[in-house]
Amino acid sequence: MNKRSLLAPWKLLLSLALLATSLTWATASTPYAQAATTIDVQQATANRTKQDIVDRWMQYRPLEPGTSYMSEDQIYEVAPSLKPPYAAGTLKSKYIEDGINAANFVRYLAGLPDDLTPDWSLQQQQQTAALVNAINNQLSHYPTQPANMEQSMFELGSEGTSSSNLYMGSPTFYDNVLGYMSDSDSSNIERVGHRRWVLNPSMTKTMFGMVFSHDANWNAPYASMYAFNMDRSESDVSYDYVAWPSAGYFPSEVFAPYDAWSVSLNPKRFDNERTSEIQVQLTRARDGKQWTFTSADRDKSGRFFNVETSGRGIPFAVIFRPDNLGTILPEDTFNVTISGIYRTSGQADTVSFQTNFFNLLPDLATAQNAIHLNKGETVKLRMNEGAQTSGNVFVSSDPSVVTIDSQGRVTGVGEGEAYISIDDYLGNQSELYVAVGKSTERVSSWALDGYTKAKGNGLIGLYNDHSYQQPITRSSFTDLAVQMLENIQGSSLANNVNLDDSPFTDVYNYSVIWAAQNGIIQGTSSTTFSPNAPITREQAATLLLKVYDKALEIKAALTAGSSVSQSIPTSSAVFADDSRIASWARSSVYQAVGLKLMNGTGSNQFTPKGNLTYEQTFLIMENVFELVMG
Repeated sequence: MNKRSLLAPWKLLLSLALLATSLTWATASTPYAQAATTIDVQQATANRTKQDIVDRWMQYRPLEPGTSYMSEDQIYEVAPSLKPPYAAGTLKSKYIEDGINAANFVRYLAGLPDDLTPDWSLQQQQQTAALVNAINNQLSHYPTQPANMEQSMFELGSEGTSSSNLYMGSPTFYDNVLGYMSDSDSSNIERVGHRRWVLNPSMTKTMFGMVFSHDANWNAPYASMYAFNMDRSESDVSYDYVAWPSAGYFPSEVFAPYDAWSVSLNPKRFDNERTSEIQVQLTRARDGKQWTFTSADRDKSGRFFNVETSGRGIPFAVIFRPDNLGTILPEDTFNVTISGIYRTSGQADTVSFQTNFFNLLPDLATAQNAIHLNKGETVKLRMNEGAQTSGNVFVSSDPSVVTIDSQGRVTGVGEGEAYISIDDYLGNQSELYVAVGKSTERVSSWALDGYTKAKGNGLIGLYNDHSYQQPITRSSFTDLAVQMLENIQGSSLANNVNLDDSPFTDVYNYSVIWAAQNGIIQGTSSTTFSPNAPITREQAATLLLKVYDKALEIKAALTAGSSVSQSIPTSSAVFADDSRIASWARSSVYQAVGLKLMNGTGSNQFTPKGNLTYEQTFLIMENVFELVMG
């Protein structure tokens, strides 16, 4: 599932950009971290493997999964004071190192030296920067002086705020860095300045600070990351461009579909004053879809393009974001070509590269976010594989309620509620709510195997897991059908449905409206849906073929980009109660049976007028899912 689901914390771009003329590399007389050998960015990204990235991830991954490991009560050696006499406090070093690891990981992905170290000489400055903003409860590079704060303390804090990336609301430094790398909200997309500072080739050191605001409404963390270090020698890094996402293999967990792409061109090699002809072509390999970006693309909430040459990191950035990108799939490949650029010699040139996305971490492959288990019940969850195959972290928030093993098997242990997660390090939504109860309802023995598979595949949500032998309602059937399709899609299908668009006066259900709009199910009249009415088995066969067609359409769009047709076999056997099957349903019944989506009810009977039950629906949705997904 996709990726970077953080609550939108506030962040503020460095208002004070360094002048391009001041962006000089270190000279022999300037201290810097000397690289053992020159890093060639293009060579680094071209040569590395998925396993190389996994190995570096294991070196740099966060201290713990989730986002709660930097709570205010545990991160300080000395706690700050937000009332006079003010004190910035001191963070425990391991949390600062966590931020350093985050910065080094994203720099490694970009092909840059990943050897940043903490600049301990700036620790008090960065803490004071966070303190001033926390006291004011306002994120600012130019804060006002808090009442009764000593001038020297305020000046130190102001020095930090005016030379740092700033963040408010994100609970860990790792999240801060990943937020800086996203940088695609309407106030930042023109520059992606946070990103460019983190990916500044000349940086060798940085420092972080964090102070919680103690606001009555929200105890928000205010954070700073020093950005202006330029201690590295120019000879240590060779590059034509630094891209995000980079060329070569790139983990999809750290780049969301709404994130802007950026390519920072080396101003020593490319002319950053000759930009009016620059265009970008982005091509998705799996379906050939193309986006061409020009200066006309200025929608900050959609399709966007800009060339930015201010002194933020590398002072020459080509920024673009496609519209209607959809989900980035594992193994998606994109080709980027930038034209209309010129070498400093005056020669016209182009830059082209290929980005190959992949899943770094395993995650839950279901679109379902809540399930029910009985005590003692075990379900194996369907997971997307990741390149990291060992050292994965499976967590239950309460093992006395539910456990999860390394194979993704979830077991109800005791009554209650808990969450389970898998490698929840990067904000991806690998979290599932599990309610464990003691219901006396049980699935029929003949349906148990299919029911268990369907639940593990995310086809049976918490609110439809009941009444197994009872007739299913039209509304619940539609819910289950759409849930199954969402699990093929890998994301919600009905999110954008407007309840006001419902053609029915007796139901306000997102799944029903979406299914009606997409030709899967009709109302019982022009204005009614009859949500609580049952569905007969012959009606179900007709609906099921429409669901199957839509499932094929979704799968084709994800894999090949176009619809596919598939011949549907028809069962050659004739049911003994064939004469009771309505003429409008007969073909659908035998096609559904031929596809092995439905079976008879025994003794060569189909029972067309019989009501479809919940457990029968679970099994036929599982049959569609397995047939389409393989």
